[in-house]
Amino acid sequence: MVFDIKQLTPKEQLILSLIPTGHQQAASRASLAKLTGLPEREVREIISGLVVKHGLPIGSCTEPTVGGYFIIQDEADLEVATRHLLPRARAIIRRTRALEKIAQEKFSRQLKLVLED
Repeated sequence: MVFDIKQLTPKEQLILSLIPTGHQQAASRASLAKLTGLPEREVREIISGLVVKHGLPIGSCTEPTVGGYFIIQDEADLEVATRHLLPRARAIIRRTRALEKIAQEKFSRQLKLVLED
């Protein structure tokens, strides 16, 4: 499948043009927001859409010295981009289960938070 940049909105094109290649050059959300004039939350949402909707290989890392977004170019970049995802997912699941338990204990209500695709 060949990617056509014309499928992207102007904001998506702008953000994509500012994301560097490789995790060593990662650009922070704050720097992308400053360069584009967009709120950080919108930058994050646009990048999520570029990955999920358009299938672009954009990774992120949370390491203090090289944190930010980058275009995944090789297996090393992929490893950096996925390293933090599983622990974050587990933490979210634990929090979800705690809220389900709270709903049952405090409100006598069964709450089932379901993951959707």
